[in-house]
Amino acid sequence: IVRYARMIRLTRFLRLFTELDMMLKGFVSAMRAMVWASLMLVVILTLFSIMAVELLHPIAQRVTETGIWNDCDRCQRAFSSVMQSNLTFLQQIIAGDSWGQVSLPIIEEEPAAAVFLIFV
Repeated sequence: IVRYARMIRLTRFLRLFTELDMMLKGFVSAMRAMVWASLMLVVILTLFSIMAVELLHPIAQRVTETGIWNDCDRCQRAFSSVMQSNLTFLQQIIAGDSWGQVSLPIIEEEPAAAVFLIFV
């Protein structure tokens, strides 16, 4: 209860500085929009991951049989489940890591897979 009283006093104090109050309200509003946008991106990425398990995992199994990914631990299971596909897409899109190591052998095995990977 004491903390809430301090918060109320703080908001009264902030009203004295209208510019600071306006900046904080803008920050809170922008954070709200960023949270909703992040949630939407996670949902869309999960939908693409579901499709990747169905479309890319069989191709990835064929690539694994050729032995191209013998030196890569994660490549063989990159699209084996929805969670693994989510991690692969996060690694490739957000971090920009291992695009050539995972996706290029799949595209070389099945060139039509490039269309799907470009849309992701």
